[in-house]
Amino acid sequence: MSSKPWQIVPLSTLLFIQTAHLISAVAAKVLTKADHGAVEAMADLGHSSAGGVEAVYEYLGTQQFILTAVAVVSFMFGFLLYRGESLPAVRLTGFIFFAVSVIGQAFATIPRGSAAGTVLDETISGSLTFGLVALIFVGFISLFFGKSGRWVKENSKSA
Repeated sequence: MSSKPWQIVPLSTLLFIQTAHLISAVAAKVLTKADHGAVEAMADLGHSSAGGVEAVYEYLGTQQFILTAVAVVSFMFGFLLYRGESLPAVRLTGFIFFAVSVIGQAFATIPRGSAAGTVLDETISGSLTFGLVALIFVGFISLFFGKSGRWVKENSKSA
């Protein structure tokens, strides 16, 4: 099989969209952290029940680090898939990574009592993020079966 299966390009595109989404989330966290008034407002709205303003700063810093790392990994998966590099390793690692991500997103979309009804309520955006991660996970599953699975096996060496 000489041409790429159709799953590769949409999956790479979804991974690049995921990367852009994560980078925008990091930028939002940076902008929030830069405004002390916004951090105080988050603490006043009950975002962090343990510690107030300092706990909100710690939360924002941790979120920036985690989301940046996940954005880099998502970009690497998309780039390597699109280029056709190390396909079996990318397929397996991406499958495991996004299986864990789907489980994490499933727990993250459970509504929390403290933010419900406030501006901090992220139920809808969490559900959309869960849908994107689940779609990427299904894309990685598709690389194990059919023509795309055979293509990955045939092109197991780097280009």
